[in-house]
Amino acid sequence: MEDTEKTQLEEMLMCTVCHDIFKDPRQLPCGHSMCMGCLENLMDHSSDLPFRCPDCRSFFGQIVEVQKSYTLANIAENFRENRRRREEQTKVVYCDCCPEKKTLAIKTCLKCEVSMCKEHVKDHQELPVFTGHPVVRPLGDLQARKCPQHEDEVLRYYCNTSRRYICNMCALERKQHNLASEASTVLRRQLTEYMDQRFTALKEQITESTDSVRKLKDDIQREKLKVNPADSCLNSVTVVLLCMWFIVLYYAYNYSVENQTLRESLDKQQNRVHHIYSTIAELLVEHPLKSYTPPETEDKGFLMLDVDTVSPFLGVSADFQTVERVKGKLGYPNSINRFDEAPQILSARCFSSGTHIWEVQAEGYWDIAVSYKSIQRKSKYNSAFGNNRESWSLTHNGNGKLSAYHNGAKTVLPGTLQSSRIAVMVNFEKGNITFSAVESTITKLHEFKAKLTQPVCLGLGLYRVDPPSRASIVKAS
Repeated sequence: MEDTEKTQLEEMLMCTVCHDIFKDPRQLPCGHSMCMGCLENLMDHSSDLPFRCPDCRSFFGQIVEVQKSYTLANIAENFRENRRRREEQTKVVYCDCCPEKKTLAIKTCLKCEVSMCKEHVKDHQELPVFTGHPVVRPLGDLQARKCPQHEDEVLRYYCNTSRRYICNMCALERKQHNLASEASTVLRRQLTEYMDQRFTALKEQITESTDSVRKLKDDIQREKLKVNPADSCLNSVTVVLLCMWFIVLYYAYNYSVENQTLRESLDKQQNRVHHIYSTIAELLVEHPLKSYTPPETEDKGFLMLDVDTVSPFLGVSADFQTVERVKGKLGYPNSINRFDEAPQILSARCFSSGTHIWEVQAEGYWDIAVSYKSIQRKSKYNSAFGNNRESWSLTHNGNGKLSAYHNGAKTVLPGTLQSSRIAVMVNFEKGNITFSAVESTITKLHEFKAKLTQPVCLGLGLYRVDPPSRASIVKAS
């Protein structure tokens, strides 16, 4: 797609006379452009006939008014410079995996920061463990793509706000800033609603007081018609009226003071929220928090996922029951138990005896596995479920095709999977690991025979963003 866009841009920047990128472009009255040199050559070699545009064949008389197109000139010069840089980079990039011979690289992995030839790039394109590794055209300036603020990170994303490329840590900091702004907006709205409610209540109190005063004045007028104005009762009514007016003035003054206090509190709270989120963002970058491991529950029918093992390419729900494949790498704290390369996660509990059945709702490209807790976590290939002696897995390719893996051996299963719910049964004493499809009936898909010598956990792996891949633990017994 990127090469197609470059080709279209190159065609739009091409002069129709010399068929090259514009040099000092000039615009004719009809709107078409050409190089200044090409225009001079055409006018010098034209006959006595009026000069015509080579694109639309419009003529302009004996005198042709042209003007320089500054924007088009800048775009053409920038395109020419970028093309020159790309050609220089491509010429000198060699495969980093072939040290003994000078083999030209065809791709560069931004995550591994290596350039690869046609032979060595196959692993990145075929193996599930390299899912999420961005592979681009060969680059010879990887050091120039390092983030100036976070030297260990590579520039990956383009920020429309700052109009520059940023790394994962920059993106995390920007996300925390956006969260702080949203929290501030919510707090301001809540305080505004609170002040509106208080103002409405005070307005109702003032209305009630006004009605009471009006009623009292009417009573006074009626009393004037009945009694002597010098009567002592009138003096009492006057005192009551004065007291009511003082009460109204008191409430009005309190509302004014309270309104000013709430505004000051709003500004202080907003500054405090910005400070708190800024501090949180700095702590996440400089001093990552210790991962939370969900406590084991006494309920044997309840099984949660262990966030201390989750891959940075997976997102876990708040109830620790669902995991989903995400496009970008998440900023989880470093942990010796975490799967750094393989997009996988283990359950929080492991079992060393008895018979256990787990039902998993899954979709997309997934692995459902039974694994020892001692499985490798940091290897690119050996950590994947089914590629080692420590795990037994059932893999779904997203199109209904199933395969069983153990110790690197693959067994292609016949038929097409129709159900999205898979039951995993482990009989520790007999050494049986059985995978079945759960529909109106239970259909056995594959069974492993193994001598289980260590506690086993439920494992989930998700390898594709498109189609969306996710899995949920729906039942455990």
